[in-house]
Amino acid sequence: MMRAFKLFQAMKKLFTLLLCLTGYVYSQWTVSYTFTPAQSLQAIRFYDANTGYTVAPVYGGLTYEIHKTTNAGANWVDQNAGYTGTRLMAIWILHPDTVYISGNEGLILKTVNGGTNWVTINSEATLQLWGLQFVNSFTGYVAGSNGRIMKTTNAGANWFNQSSGTPNLLSSIHFRNDNTGYISGGSIIIKTTNAGANWVSLSAPYINLENIRDITFIDDINGIAVSDADRVFKTTNAGANWMIFSTGTGQSLFGVFFTDANTGFTCGFSGAIARTSNAGVNWSVQTSPLNEILTDVWFTSVNTGYISTWSGKVLKTTNGGMVAVTPISSEVPDRFLLYQNYPNPFNPTTKIRFEIPLSRGVDAEGRRSVSAKLIVYDILGREVAKLVNEDLKPGVYEAEFDGSNYSSGVYHYKLTVGIFHETKKMLMIK
Repeated sequence: MMRAFKLFQAMKKLFTLLLCLTGYVYSQWTVSYTFTPAQSLQAIRFYDANTGYTVAPVYGGLTYEIHKTTNAGANWVDQNAGYTGTRLMAIWILHPDTVYISGNEGLILKTVNGGTNWVTINSEATLQLWGLQFVNSFTGYVAGSNGRIMKTTNAGANWFNQSSGTPNLLSSIHFRNDNTGYISGGSIIIKTTNAGANWVSLSAPYINLENIRDITFIDDINGIAVSDADRVFKTTNAGANWMIFSTGTGQSLFGVFFTDANTGFTCGFSGAIARTSNAGVNWSVQTSPLNEILTDVWFTSVNTGYISTWSGKVLKTTNGGMVAVTPISSEVPDRFLLYQNYPNPFNPTTKIRFEIPLSRGVDAEGRRSVSAKLIVYDILGREVAKLVNEDLKPGVYEAEFDGSNYSSGVYHYKLTVGIFHETKKMLMIK
């Protein structure tokens, strides 16, 4: 017994030393869903907080290449695209029932009943359509290979070509209004101010063969685009001039999304995720649970976002990908402990501290880290925020809850680690 106790104490000291030497933090991007069979998700879009679509090529004769969620990504329902092994690349949701999808083979698909039925409204074997946007219920644009741009003015019943002025591939479309739009692509960004009747090339310092994969505008003059050379293009004068920045990931970037004038996200190769809080000038790298291509990013609120991945997984954050929990002590506790939040009452943020001991009884598999969850619930028992959903090593931690988007009242927070669970009450007064 004494030998076992001494061994336990020695292990505690070793863990304390490792914590002091290395340190670690936990990002709040987690795998929220995995599709079967495995498939490469190409795009993800949401209409509101609950309703979204994602697409991927599926092989083996299966035609269920479109997936829909109505519960914020908790579950996805497979929908029949009518094609197998065809790469669908872009999604535009006019309404939860009215959705357009474009992709390879010049395909443009449309549903008017929420995906129960999909109708092919365009097809061309050698064409690839990577960009898609509708500016109203009738007028839409697609763009893709060989500089092709097509427009419809009757909700997709007919499409006619527009002259892009370039043979370069075109990847992404962003219209600010019915007349002014931008398209990015292979070493090019083009602009129209007359609904696509004319497109002009903008002067940005491109690299040869650089694919500017995604473009968005925060308002009518401030725009951001990202490329496969880990370059961020930023304009503050509607594209007349561009500044170049780097995310620091060193990876090809695929998607970009801004939740407000300053806060934006991008994703790309090797699990790259980066966030800016100053409109694209500086970026901080966020931790991804996957080391693979992250193909697209979309947010439904300031804090809630989704990323589609090459292996058929959906990543989700409910706190803007920020580190919600950090180790605050190198000591290894002797027992589980959940502290009362402080301050309490609070407005609008509060901190929650908890301790995880080194204990053989915690984890049946004998791992040195254990699954930990810290979840906030409202007075009716509905989940409000998942502050922690990670494998944590023994230590003392602190998480922050931001109630900016929630009303005053009583909330509960529950810590679950292995067989341990405890709940406490807190009060937000605004």
